[in-house]
Amino acid sequence: MNIARNASGRPGPILAVCGKGGVGKTALTALLSRALLDRGVAPLLLIDADPVGGLRFALGESDTRNLAEVRARVIESARGGVDDRQFVAQQLDFMVAEALIERPDHALLAMGRSTSPGCFCSVNKLLRDSIDVLCGAFAMTLIDAEAGVEQINREVTRRTSGFVVVLDGSERAAHTLRTIRAMAPTDRVAAVMNRHAGDALAPLELEQVPVLGVLPEDELLRRQDQAGRSLWDLPTSARSRRAADAIAHQVIERWAQPSGASHA
Repeated sequence: MNIARNASGRPGPILAVCGKGGVGKTALTALLSRALLDRGVAPLLLIDADPVGGLRFALGESDTRNLAEVRARVIESARGGVDDRQFVAQQLDFMVAEALIERPDHALLAMGRSTSPGCFCSVNKLLRDSIDVLCGAFAMTLIDAEAGVEQINREVTRRTSGFVVVLDGSERAAHTLRTIRAMAPTDRVAAVMNRHAGDALAPLELEQVPVLGVLPEDELLRRQDQAGRSLWDLPTSARSRRAADAIAHQVIERWAQPSGASHA
């Protein structure tokens, strides 16, 4: 792995962007990562933890490597008498290096979809171990989590410094927030409103959930997304880019300051 180590010399905060399906986690992760880089938070580790994927497209990344694909190749090479689980565990560093997509100021690690039947537990464990291996080299890690709270149950985000829960004003989204608050330390949970009017903030304030900001409806973002173009290419004047920059400021104040760094 060739990515430059973060200047502080210590593991940076790990933030998981969570929420129900379709609430806008991937768009927020893409916009927030661009805003953080623009503010000098680098290098960034971006993790697409949703087996369906999507963050790669939002970033305009053409490389398709992922952990599930590399793991499948490693297991195939282990056939013929070697215990698969033991062999895979021994090959972790190789798999991370093979799956990591490195760029000058950031790196992307995608979970991918397992081709074998059953749940994603083995790939989730591999993802969790990969985060532990990698995070020390980065100023901050952003995880685009899968829908719901399953990866929190599976401890993929066990070292997470903060949970950024994306809400759209629906009761299902609010239920997801309440569930995450019950599972994670309350002081590590914050919210971002997406595609919804500001009047939805009042209930959150009553629940004492910090609100990092609001992503407004943005026709430029919608057209960019529909065309399959990178959200990083949105003009800085776009409403969503300006809102993401304000949210990045709150993220830095809350988690990236030396006194605010917190790890489990």
